Amino acid sequence: MSRPPSSQTTPQFQRVSERDLTEIELHSVDSISDLHRTHHDHSHKVMRPPRPAYTPSQNGNLYAFDAMAVNQTGRPVGSKWQSRLQDMLTPSSSHAYAMGCAIISLLLLTVLLIFYFLVQQGGAVRMLTEAMREREAAATELSLLIQELQTLRHNLTAIRGAT
Repeated sequence: MSRPPSSQTTPQFQRVSERDLTEIELHSVDSISDLHRTHHDHSHKVMRPPRPAYTPSQNGNLYAFDAMAVNQTGRPVGSKWQSRLQDMLTPSSSHAYAMGCAIISLLLLTVLLIFYFLVQQGGAVRMLTEAMREREAAATELSLLIQELQTLRHNLTAIRGAT
């Protein structure tokens, strides 16, 4: 079997011209200005240092890490729920202890519920078995009564025929 060429296994990057880079930078600056203009009341609360300047490689190709968008905390940009989930799952001693307790509590509650329903089902099976036994006993008694009634009818018919 032949191995695929190495160009298929490594990521492909396109060369970006200086003009395109300038347009991207200008668009980014415009977008940031628009954000500051529309959210000026929030801008004074948190002052963050500016992001390091973009430095393209010597040959003009994009670096692999440049292709991924990263916010100022160093994490990849994602939605709010992803960052909240990431914060919840980030281990800290008290947070990890609380999460561990919550998970163990949920597992114990699940096991308790399973046993509760098994006991309930066991009681229902016992009741059904008892009802089936009573039904069989009633059917046997009814069968005996029918046989006795037929015997009495046969005797009564014999007595009437003899007189």
